[in-house]
Amino acid sequence: MYILSLMCGIVGIYNFDKKDVKGDLIQMMMKLQHRGKDSFGISYNKKGGSILSFKKKGMVEGELDIDMKDIISCVGHLKYRTSNMNQTREDDIQPIVNKKISLSHNGNIPNVDGFDTQHILDVILGYNGTIKNALINLIKTIPAAYSLVIQYEDKIYLLKDRYGIRPLSYGFKGNNTYISSETVGLQYCNNIVEVESGQIIEIDKKGIRELYKHPDTCDNICAFEFIYFMNPNSFYKNIMIDSIRKNLSNKLAKLNCRGNKENDIVVGVPNSGIIYGEEYARLLGLKYEQVIMKNTDERSFISSDKKQIVKTCHKKFAFDSEKINGKNIIIIDDTIVRGNVMCHICENLKICGAGEIHIRIPSPPVVDICQLGIPINNKSELLMNNRTLHEVSKILKCDTIQFLNKEDLNDIPFQVYMECFGGGIKEEITSYLKK
Repeated sequence: MYILSLMCGIVGIYNFDKKDVKGDLIQMMMKLQHRGKDSFGISYNKKGGSILSFKKKGMVEGELDIDMKDIISCVGHLKYRTSNMNQTREDDIQPIVNKKISLSHNGNIPNVDGFDTQHILDVILGYNGTIKNALINLIKTIPAAYSLVIQYEDKIYLLKDRYGIRPLSYGFKGNNTYISSETVGLQYCNNIVEVESGQIIEIDKKGIRELYKHPDTCDNICAFEFIYFMNPNSFYKNIMIDSIRKNLSNKLAKLNCRGNKENDIVVGVPNSGIIYGEEYARLLGLKYEQVIMKNTDERSFISSDKKQIVKTCHKKFAFDSEKINGKNIIIIDDTIVRGNVMCHICENLKICGAGEIHIRIPSPPVVDICQLGIPINNKSELLMNNRTLHEVSKILKCDTIQFLNKEDLNDIPFQVYMECFGGGIKEEITSYLKK
């Protein structure tokens, strides 16, 4: 068994002001709750003492029974159960703490037996030298994919892999430094800065500084981050995620070759498909109706257990049969991976009396395994693997289905890692994965 940390949220505070920042930390974690609702953990330290931790299954609560007065720093981590985690053990909840070091990880280290976050910590602790040189060695040794927040004694270190697969930023509030996987967690901060690819940032009582920058880097954020994972109010490269998603909807609307019919209504699959759906309907002058409602925030694609996916689907959605009956439904979702969720939705729309069902996806088909992202074990799991659109329509029992092309992402104003869409990966990463 191996455990991934591919979709996680990390927040942190270096407490220059020596105030009680527990409330700030909790609020930041709640802002990033969409990145992990299965478990959460907090690590914190006081002057001259070891790093302490608090871990719990479930979502972050408004109040936590933790004494965090007079702390030097604190870090919070949110995590989803992945395909290889049927049950979360407390040992698997981050941050992982070893006396004077705490490690929080967002990403996926492939080809690792066991807990990939523990593997990173082992690489750091196994290096015979200073913490600075140990972290430099880590960046040189493991090319991708990780963003890390490390507490070590009275310091915090921020690291991002050389390819920038996962986001990480920091900002300032008063004299304190605030850290977050997404800028939405830094809502009240000034001078927000993104950690660069291959960069190590050191924070201590003397201030904040760049400790190291790898000479050979590139920015290649995971496509799923801006298509699906990230909060629409977050920024990446000073561009709001909401605007990127609306641009993808615009491209999708331009592909409309069916024309509009009187009984057409558009619906976005909640929650991630709603922005796309509303914009698609606006652009084509169609009526938008939220006839699919969400009952639970569980993310079904993360599991590889088909029975569990089906069970989650039945809990996840409710359908407004009165508004569906006799209507042609145009369904918008961010993407389709295995197709289990969409199949469930189409089946229920037909039960509710829908006429035609048309699926529109504002991203390219997922046709390949992403070894640094989505936890798919075999290409055969993918709905669009070696199938035509006509064949997929029959499987989903819809009238038509349409995706964007991979080339439609070429004008995204930053570099994108999109192996899952058949975009290929860097030779160095390929070589590393073969080890």
